[in-house]
Amino acid sequence: MTQQQFERLPRAILVLCCALYAVITAIHWNYGYIDFGDGNYIYISWRMAQGAMVYRDILAPQPPMHLYTGMMLVKLAGLLGSPMILAFRSFSLLLHIATAVLVYLSANRLARPAENDPRPASSAPGAWAATIYLLLPLGFWWSMGYQSEPLEMVFIMAAFVSFLRFTPAAVAGAGALMALATLTNMTAAPYTLFCAGYLAVRRPRLLAAYLLPCTALLVGVSALLEWRTGAYLENVIMNQVGSFPREEFLPSGQTLFSYAWGKVVREGMDVFILEGGFIVLGLLGLLQFSRRGEPEACEFATFYGFFAMCSILYVSKGGTVDYIFTIGEPFTAAFAGIFLWEFTRKNLTGWRRAISWRNWTPIAAVMATAALTVLLLGRGLSHSYDTLKQRTYEQDEAGAMMVAEDIRKNVPEDGLVLAPPYYAVLAQRKIVEDYSEILLWQLKYHNEAFDKVRGRGVETTERIAQSLREKKVAFVVLDLNQTGKIKPIADAIAASYEPVRIKELRTLNTSLMYYRPKGAPATDNMAAPD
Repeated sequence: MTQQQFERLPRAILVLCCALYAVITAIHWNYGYIDFGDGNYIYISWRMAQGAMVYRDILAPQPPMHLYTGMMLVKLAGLLGSPMILAFRSFSLLLHIATAVLVYLSANRLARPAENDPRPASSAPGAWAATIYLLLPLGFWWSMGYQSEPLEMVFIMAAFVSFLRFTPAAVAGAGALMALATLTNMTAAPYTLFCAGYLAVRRPRLLAAYLLPCTALLVGVSALLEWRTGAYLENVIMNQVGSFPREEFLPSGQTLFSYAWGKVVREGMDVFILEGGFIVLGLLGLLQFSRRGEPEACEFATFYGFFAMCSILYVSKGGTVDYIFTIGEPFTAAFAGIFLWEFTRKNLTGWRRAISWRNWTPIAAVMATAALTVLLLGRGLSHSYDTLKQRTYEQDEAGAMMVAEDIRKNVPEDGLVLAPPYYAVLAQRKIVEDYSEILLWQLKYHNEAFDKVRGRGVETTERIAQSLREKKVAFVVLDLNQTGKIKPIADAIAASYEPVRIKELRTLNTSLMYYRPKGAPATDNMAAPD
């Protein structure tokens, strides 16, 4: 192999890994119910494409980039005449590949030799890092659906690569990208502030270049949406704060700190079981880089990478679980790639020449490498295999399509349904009061009811209950653990509706029950069996 061919090898590995990921993912696309958030954002995007005003007409805790992108995907699918779900799945696949490419670029930039280092620059760290990133199981699962974190991470990683150039133009670009990340998911806000704080302390002359585009985008978009909807700040700021648990609703003897700490430990262990080997390698790579990395990038990158790996702390917020570590995965992969590149370069070069009848040590090294590979990949690949087989889904394709078919049978095209949003969007039926953000609606109602405040949660609940009492909702697929715990809705269903099923329909995390208005004519047998 010539030197030129050898230098091209990491890029070839990157292309091959991305192509394999794309093929494996695409051939497993289906209509399965991946996760509540996926269905909720697709439903909101669909309703926005029909003319509903997000924040004003539909409760949504996410900033606008994710939602308006979804609306454009719905419209694009309509123009092309392709299934709407296919547009979302294709976009999510492209986002994951884009992040892998940015991880490749980040690792190569971080591993670049210092000016006084005689070693030539190599693309091998990036190839290691991108390969690791595509193998990480949480990101593999989470990117199957339409979630906000994948788009957020494209902006964050692009900003990271740009920031490391430390020129006014590059820092300004990073500021704009970090604003877009924050306008995609509020979890980016602390990282946006960290970048500003770093510049204020270490490079104050670049601070204005970063803050001007960042602040202009954040303030401009927020002001525009607040003016247009009158509810942007309520949705994106207050509803995020409102999703943290209240001490009054916790079990006796439990404090907010004990709740948050217990959740961090539980969810953190779930992450560690799946990705712990690579997290250890990532931390080792970060330690190694902190001592040998290029001085200009070293301080910023080590702090930023470590804080990104601390994203698991976000699980203290209600409704957030292990998937949030997808924010830390790109940096875990980048530093793990740097570590493995350094390790293999120093320790595995020339091992075949050392094998002889008198020295079998290299064979033991091969066995140890194989064992390490199994430890690193075994549990994660098993989880990814389960994802491809829909075992990590909320409900597999067959079950989700049966529920959607039952909704279509019982609800006319212009009728109303009360159901989890993914089923509603599969059936192409509108949810009463666009009640799609089930967890947040439940939290808002209980917080307002406890405080004896007539806010949006109480008022929306009362309108839904009134529609149910008047039997305006043609069919109910009730989530017993969420909507079923809101007393006015539960009472209205008990008074005006009758159960259709004998047993609850169990999905991965929910219990569902069908109801139809009392006195309504019976339809054909339901698709979902009892």
